[in-house]
Amino acid sequence: MSGELERRWKVGELAKATGLTVRTLHHYDDVGLLVPSERTSAGHRLYAERDVRRLYRILALRRLGLRLGDIASVLEDEGLTLLETVRRHLGQVERELERQETLRERLRQLLVA
Repeated sequence: MSGELERRWKVGELAKATGLTVRTLHHYDDVGLLVPSERTSAGHRLYAERDVRRLYRILALRRLGLRLGDIASVLEDEGLTLLETVRRHLGQVERELERQETLRERLRQLLVA
């Protein structure tokens, strides 16, 4: 390494770069999902490169529709692999689709009646 200091992101900078809100990043910190590596002497959050990489993993899993608790389990390797998490989530999505299909058919029947 060249001796350069690793970049640190302030919460507002990270929010702007990722399209998230500061409030979302604060929530992720509050629930322990994305805890910043450092804080300034004034208590401001500073995110390191590894925090940013973790955030992008969180965002990818959120786009798949996973709940924050499931994401935390995957990231903390609590015996729940990513593959198992995706399988479980797919099962939930398929069950929800079946319920929605049943509802759609009932509504169509009501319109015909």
